[in-house]
Amino acid sequence: MEPLSFENKGSFFKKIDHLPKGPKWERSEITVTGDLVDEGGKPLTEDLEIWRRDAVELVKELIGNPAFSDHLRYEPVKVCNQKTGKRVFNEAWTGDWWWNVQTKLNLTKSGATVAPVILASDKTKLSYFSGDKAAWPVYLTIGNISKRIRSKPSKRAVLLLGYLPVAKLQCWSDSKRKAIGHDLFHACMRKLLEPLVAAGEHGVTMHCADNKTRHVHPLLSAYVADHPERSLAACVKTNRCPPCPVQPNQQGDSPVSRTGRRVVSLLRDPEAAKNTINAAFTGDEEAEYRAEFEGLQIVRDPFWANLPFANIFMAFPPDILHQLHKGIFKDHLFTWCQTIMGEREMDKRYMSMPSHPSLRHFKQGISKISQWTGNEYKQMEKVFLGAIIGAVPRSAVEAATALLNFIYWAQQPSLDEDDLAEMDGLLEKFHEMKDQGAFAAVRDHFNIPKLHALLHYTALIRLHGTPDGYNTETPERLHIDYAKAGYRASNKKDYIKQMTAFMSRMEAVNCRHDLINLLHPDLDDDESLDDSDSNNDDGDNTVMGSPEGGDDAMDLVDSSEAPEQDDDPEEPHTVEMRHSVITFAKVSPLPSIPVNVLQHNFGATNFLQAVKQYLHNASQAQPNF
Repeated sequence: MEPLSFENKGSFFKKIDHLPKGPKWERSEITVTGDLVDEGGKPLTEDLEIWRRDAVELVKELIGNPAFSDHLRYEPVKVCNQKTGKRVFNEAWTGDWWWNVQTKLNLTKSGATVAPVILASDKTKLSYFSGDKAAWPVYLTIGNISKRIRSKPSKRAVLLLGYLPVAKLQCWSDSKRKAIGHDLFHACMRKLLEPLVAAGEHGVTMHCADNKTRHVHPLLSAYVADHPERSLAACVKTNRCPPCPVQPNQQGDSPVSRTGRRVVSLLRDPEAAKNTINAAFTGDEEAEYRAEFEGLQIVRDPFWANLPFANIFMAFPPDILHQLHKGIFKDHLFTWCQTIMGEREMDKRYMSMPSHPSLRHFKQGISKISQWTGNEYKQMEKVFLGAIIGAVPRSAVEAATALLNFIYWAQQPSLDEDDLAEMDGLLEKFHEMKDQGAFAAVRDHFNIPKLHALLHYTALIRLHGTPDGYNTETPERLHIDYAKAGYRASNKKDYIKQMTAFMSRMEAVNCRHDLINLLHPDLDDDESLDDSDSNNDDGDNTVMGSPEGGDDAMDLVDSSEAPEQDDDPEEPHTVEMRHSVITFAKVSPLPSIPVNVLQHNFGATNFLQAVKQYLHNASQAQPNF
């Protein structure tokens, strides 16, 4: 056995630091001066820091990664169903956004290649049980890469762009703190996306994975976030719709007029909205009134204002997790039906559901669930209609059927024009039943932003492709790798700096691993060992075990130079399952079957012989006392 190439932890880190890695991290400091003063009369301040990487360099790394060579596209296409001839939408390059931008670029820049930049952000908690430590990571990927690859964390097709500061802003009075927080968010996002302004306008020469050199324009295409962060990014109030300026008291209206025509309000104009926000910020009373009427938040210089070809209001693809599963189903449809039939009756019906290997059996009902995840929502949806039939009015059942079918259609990996027309029809059916009083006993209005957002689903699918390529479950899962793992490896003091060091070293190791696989693919071809590609939200594919004890959590961070560890309790350690698993039903769906039936009806002709062999082997393995 050859000796190790390092002697201790320090030399080991030096070896890793000399490996090729991704773009370097940069740190910027921001001092926020508030309107409150201390005892001496001096204004209170708060020091913040932004950690970021060059967005253009990240795009270069993604588009030039040879591991993605078979999964990259460099131009848009229009796909049609061979049988019907109808347009088909699935990947980003099949949508109208890329097609329209490519057409505009070709008018002035022949041979330009578009790199649709997809951003995602989501604030996440780092400390458990006590403490308020949090991180606000911003992720970046490009629509040139297939959504099947982007949704797999192990493929590393989504990169960490930076960390936004999580500011408390205690130096500001309560009345101004929220508005200052909005200004701070947009100032930090401008800093993160500043390289995209010139690169998107003039283009950058990049070496691509197919060994060709192209003039690439990285342009903001989509922003993946939940509703509060969408509103924050779009400078829209949280009770309003980002794509259109519909009034709050009209969000529950049916999309079909009395004459039978489909009605959708006019979409927001990003240029007009930018001018209104800027004028209102300077004190223009007419602009302030217009901003209030349209539901715009007044901020200083929105981060998207100078990004070329950016339309932030149409940059939010449908969100399967937060809008459909959690919002439409759990928070609204399920709650309405449960209120009508009663919590006890709903629990009774879920508890009485027959066992089946592909269904989750809620033994204690629904009301006993303390922590909801995307998996619970999906399992409840499978049997929801069976649980409510006979306990709610027929019109409510028909409305629930329409919404559930809409949810399942929206999750399809490929949709054509007929499918989109079917989705519009299902939404119209729900509104028809709703207007007939399906939920009149529990709701006096339906002016709900997430319900209104369904009106824009088919238009957004035509623009960006199917929603499964923009699911917020992906950034939720990425928090484990890009935030929580680094935090656990730190000593909880000045943790963002240690997290960036952890990420840089992990990227260096992964780059080395990918290079070895590229040169010697036969060395690591066991795909059965990689089961971390599921894009479920935090916790769905993890096992919460004992608190960390300092074993392998400190591998790639040298915290000896950082301040001493605080006294906050350690969070539960998250362990990913890295081995093959065979699953089987906890309760047999076909109990007490005679052996002869197994042999003849199920083809288990060697059943008795196999049982005898198993019992013989098991008896030989028992200890002899």
